[in-house]
Amino acid sequence: MQYLLALADGLSRHDDLQVSVFYEDSRSVPSGSATSPVAWVALPTGESRVTGAIRTASTILNTRTSSIGRFKALESHDLDCLISCASPVGFHLGIPFVGIVFDFIYRYFPDLADFPLKERVTRDLVNSRLVRHAALTVTDSEVGKSDLVRLFGADPGKTRPIPLSPPPHVYQHRSLSESTLREVALRYDLPERFIFYPAQLWGHKNHRRLFEALAHLRDWDGLRVPCVLAGSGGDHAEAVLSAVPELGLEGQVLHVGYVPDADLAAIYKLSSALVYASFAEYTNMPVLEAMVLETPVLCSNAFAMPEQVGDAGLLFDPFDVQDIATQIRRIWNDEALGETLVRRGTKRMEKLSLDHFGNRWRDVVVEVAALGESQ
Repeated sequence: MQYLLALADGLSRHDDLQVSVFYEDSRSVPSGSATSPVAWVALPTGESRVTGAIRTASTILNTRTSSIGRFKALESHDLDCLISCASPVGFHLGIPFVGIVFDFIYRYFPDLADFPLKERVTRDLVNSRLVRHAALTVTDSEVGKSDLVRLFGADPGKTRPIPLSPPPHVYQHRSLSESTLREVALRYDLPERFIFYPAQLWGHKNHRRLFEALAHLRDWDGLRVPCVLAGSGGDHAEAVLSAVPELGLEGQVLHVGYVPDADLAAIYKLSSALVYASFAEYTNMPVLEAMVLETPVLCSNAFAMPEQVGDAGLLFDPFDVQDIATQIRRIWNDEALGETLVRRGTKRMEKLSLDHFGNRWRDVVVEVAALGESQ
């Protein structure tokens, strides 16, 4: 969803493009959309299972079908280019389309509870069809492009790595008053100093090793570093949070659950650092949010995250508890280091801004639209 908001905003900055977002869930529509240059269009609901099954079977067999159900509404919009994530519907519609592929984590960690067999098979099917039928495919990193080529035989010349950019609301919350920050700190009963990890409570987010690193600092260095977690619980919440009392971290680890965007920005700004511990993601949005909001960044060195962070953060091995602890100790005890990382983060965001993101996406859209005109 955050990616969609950034994409819509980035493309809408170009007067030569008319941008429409087709959605099924009204919760996807951001506030203020009525005055936005982006047209938010609801897709019809109530598609029959038979129609969906026919479309799925046709996708598997690499054949087009006119039985496209709710997506038939797209035909009336005379689209020059369709951008699609996890769906080759553009193939069935005969519209040149761009396929977005975010990651292939399920290929590296098939035993994670987040990726049951059905999920892995579905992702493989969708990714292979996107690569086969999309005019161009987009990944969020060079590492992602390399894996798409290696795992699915994508044509390197038809694959575009476009780095993530934070959604526009993050910039809107960049300057928060001291009174607002105090109100948020009181509302969530935040410690005076703390590190921050906003992430769903899923196994691959690696909360367990982060907790073990905090326990290590306490036991071996006598250093008590409070940690605030944000993010909804989900099915794995109980298992993830059970490590807190097990490691004696009650009162040191605070889970505040789901947090609205404005409050989330305030927590970033109040924290001493973001610590992003996931071992199973190519890139992530919190790192970019932290840089925009002038929060020092500590981040896992997995997959494309070093490519994303550059020199604007401290990296650690997400499987090495002592390495996580070492980087937390460095940022906790060295205020000058934190200030240096903030400056570097601000500089890095000049290259990862919404303008740059929108410009690169515009080039892709114009290229694909031109292919349609030449057919």
